[in-house]
Amino acid sequence: MAIWREENPLRRWRAKQPPEGWKCSVLARQLGVSHTAVGLWEAGRRLPLIDAIVKIEELTGISAKEWMEWYKQKPSEDRS
Repeated sequence: MAIWREENPLRRWRAKQPPEGWKCSVLARQLGVSHTAVGLWEAGRRLPLIDAIVKIEELTGISAKEWMEWYKQKPSEDRS
């Protein structure tokens, strides 16, 4: 499960950014969501709603297709 979480597209994108620029709270503010929402997305416990996916794509280039491809690989015992 930990390996799958590490492959989260948003988590990978944030890891490539300068640490001082894209903390979870900064990203949340830019997307107009709570930092809790970003944390849930990165943990794979929730997927962003379509309006958030659009904002994420505009900001990061991560497409809805990338999210779905990642999520489909979620270990079956943890799917909810």
